[in-house]
Amino acid sequence: MLNPINRSTSALVTLLATVAVLSSSAAQAADLPTTCIAEADDAIDGGLTLLHNMMYIQAESSFSRAADFDPDCAMAQWGIAMANFHPLWPGGPTEDETARGTAAAGRLSEQTPGNTLEQAFAAAAAAFYSPEHKDYRARISAWAAAQDDAYARNPDNIDAAALAALGRLATAPRGPGRVEANATVGDLLDSLHENAPDHPGVIHYAIHAYDNPPLKDRGLPYADIYDKAAPDAAHALHMPAHIFTRTGDWSKSIDLNRRSAEAALKTSGDVVQNHYAHAVDYMVYAHLQMGEPEKAEKLVDDMLAINNHQPGFGGAYALAASPVRLLLEQDKWAEAATLSSDMHSSIPWEKFPQTVAMRWFAKGLGAAQIKDVETARAAVEELKALHQAMQERGQGYWAKLTEGQILSVEAWIELAEGNDELAVTLQTRAADLEDGIGKSPVTPGHVMPARELLGDILREVGQPDEAADAYRATLANSPKRARSLNALN
Repeated sequence: MLNPINRSTSALVTLLATVAVLSSSAAQAADLPTTCIAEADDAIDGGLTLLHNMMYIQAESSFSRAADFDPDCAMAQWGIAMANFHPLWPGGPTEDETARGTAAAGRLSEQTPGNTLEQAFAAAAAAFYSPEHKDYRARISAWAAAQDDAYARNPDNIDAAALAALGRLATAPRGPGRVEANATVGDLLDSLHENAPDHPGVIHYAIHAYDNPPLKDRGLPYADIYDKAAPDAAHALHMPAHIFTRTGDWSKSIDLNRRSAEAALKTSGDVVQNHYAHAVDYMVYAHLQMGEPEKAEKLVDDMLAINNHQPGFGGAYALAASPVRLLLEQDKWAEAATLSSDMHSSIPWEKFPQTVAMRWFAKGLGAAQIKDVETARAAVEELKALHQAMQERGQGYWAKLTEGQILSVEAWIELAEGNDELAVTLQTRAADLEDGIGKSPVTPGHVMPARELLGDILREVGQPDEAADAYRATLANSPKRARSLNALN
């Protein structure tokens, strides 16, 4: 059996050759065989292509056009239902999305899919919207299992295979087991890519599969071609930056995210799509690593000046993270300590406690760094309240990440009070916890890595060799991070 982190030489050559093919080709579309009339079938193919590119708003519009063309077309309702939940995006669908998706699933239940593939896809959508499930994760798990069954029943259909791969990624375990699980999904996607080298879903999901340090090199060939497979899709233009962030190729990340942000603004309607803010956050991170804080600050100012951001998790994360990055990456501790608790008015922040936590983490860390222990302790209390909210909502990953943030602030409080040994112990626990759960795909990196903060503390307490080890460990997970590189020089 091949090592899951490596690919066969022949497969890699095939994948690299695809770059040249796609460089001269037009954007590719999915081709789902349905029993709907021709006009509806074409609209479904367009919607499915957008679905694979995670352009969910546009996908729903295309599926709705299919329903207008053919009111009896079951796959049109399937597509609307699918466009209203986002398997890999944290936070779950909004109330409006849930209502639209549930209504479409209801209409789908009253129709008769015309072939076995349609029946299997319809069953998968129905599994997500089944009223028996208690929470969003249970819905995702039910959908993924049904999508796997659809692939088993239709093993020669590329879209069934791609959606099954997406389901496996969405339900992969957190922590160390995730790399092995993603590598296995990557093996499937690599094999699919050999037979369908320009399929947008295969390319897209492969980048997600390889978006982690041990597998990043397997993602590079896909990162080189995805923008050519879907040159007008904001999310497709952004996705290669996941790999280029893992490899520290900041210039490529900036260029792709600039194109993504421009495409998102161009296609936005009443609200500015999350794709815009998401791309900006990646650009901000990259500019800071390149020592270009003025460019990063301009991007943040422009983003914050927009008052109609889409109120979803992607936008909420970027709007919370980017202003914090500007301060923490530049060691502007006093400014971080005085951050306002008021945040951007576009976002219903009560729905996203994991994003609000970054603001209080920055305030607490900044205050502790300047020895304002009272403010730092108040920030810890805010973080504990947010942590409780995450636990109550079943947001296990984000709750653990917030545990690490609490430990980090507490470590720097202890350092400020002269308790060096306890400070090192707490920051080590934070670093181990954060490394154990890894980076969420939604972010280019933690707003301040706990392992890097451990290096800072070790340096403060006179342990330069141990500090250097911590910085090198940080760079192993986050190549070419400026703060760690500068600390080692």
